[in-house]
Amino acid sequence: TIHGICMKRLVLCIAFAFSSISHGQEYRQKAAAALKQKDAVQALELLKKALEINPNDSSTILQVASTLFLTHHYELAAKFYEQAVELNPDHKNILYNCATAHSKYGNFSRALEQYEQVYCRFADDYTKGVLFKQYIRCQKWDNALKLQTPKLWWYNENIAGKTILLDCDKQGNGFGDVIQFIRYAQILQQAGAHVIVKTPAPLQSLLQRCPYIDQVVGPHEITPACDRQYDICIASLLLKMRDLIMMKAPQRPYLFADPKLISFWKQRIPQNETLKVGLCWKSNLVRDHFTEEIVPSPRSISLEELTPLVHKNITLYSLHKLPEAIDAPFPLIQQQDDFDGSHGRFMDTAALMMNMDIIITVDTSIAHLAGALGKKVWLLLACESDYRWFTHSQRSTLYPDMHLFRQTAYGEWGPVIAIIQKKLHTHISYLSSVRPTNGE
Repeated sequence: TIHGICMKRLVLCIAFAFSSISHGQEYRQKAAAALKQKDAVQALELLKKALEINPNDSSTILQVASTLFLTHHYELAAKFYEQAVELNPDHKNILYNCATAHSKYGNFSRALEQYEQVYCRFADDYTKGVLFKQYIRCQKWDNALKLQTPKLWWYNENIAGKTILLDCDKQGNGFGDVIQFIRYAQILQQAGAHVIVKTPAPLQSLLQRCPYIDQVVGPHEITPACDRQYDICIASLLLKMRDLIMMKAPQRPYLFADPKLISFWKQRIPQNETLKVGLCWKSNLVRDHFTEEIVPSPRSISLEELTPLVHKNITLYSLHKLPEAIDAPFPLIQQQDDFDGSHGRFMDTAALMMNMDIIITVDTSIAHLAGALGKKVWLLLACESDYRWFTHSQRSTLYPDMHLFRQTAYGEWGPVIAIIQKKLHTHISYLSSVRPTNGE
């Protein structure tokens, strides 16, 4: 009968559908197994087959997105997360992960939009903190103020004659954070306060040379009595000081190297007419969640990628203390022995920097130290740079003679180094044109 034929076709359609679902699940399971074996290529091939069976399967799309994210293909991961968001509009984690993927490859406007959606709909404290920093990154100061009103020291308070303790020795504060933050000790001192700074031990010798600090104490020393104690929060500080930050920074340093060490390093450096360039290429080590190996962070660059900077009129100096000499791919003057040892952490580094013409560095404490010393700094920024460097500017508002060179694609330093190479050659040509000849 017609009814029987229709029923048979319906059963066959349902059977085919279940077969497709079954095959899709099988491919996803095999893909998950391949990923556990660290075979991302095989995992993505299997997921591709699952998508061919059912292009709109939410679970498969999400698995593709997470696999791409885990293997650092963030831009492509974001495209699949966007599809997953469309299919799961009320799923908080998918929307959050989509925003994070966009942020990873530098699409901060889309990331901000989606972080806002997460916070407006779910209002959790963690997203609030992330969104707060995104607002600062994008210089949306009024939006940031609505999330958090910073309560900082010297405002609306008479501190003349008071003893103020700045406690910088807090978990989560990197050395670069402290070096950046300590500039504001000047404001306290100018307001008439006696300024004491509690600092991580490696920064003690360096900060003792800051003219705006009256006393420096280490983490294990007895903390002196004080009238006020303030902690450091870089995000709140940037927000509160935004008017000063956006003004042209004064052309003067606020940290100083030891003059005796400057002379010591000057004697060890060949006094020729080559451009002396200090290099810092390593940032912190991190765990890769895919390979589970400890690897250089995305902020780092390999020495091999710096090879285009080699030039007959440039001498390259390492600003790293190396435990042993490395086989560099180009002539590199390396620092070992007692570098930053008996003189104190950062002390030889600061003195060596003062003998350099240019500092080229990744985003680490060395960048902040060079900026605080008033040196010419060329800062290499990864795609997802720290929020304090904002988004598109080529000059830093935090340090007057710092230029920012930004990646435009995740992990690709080649175009950045090509720009720096050209800029170095231009600088060398200029110096040659203004240098007196022997006949003059």
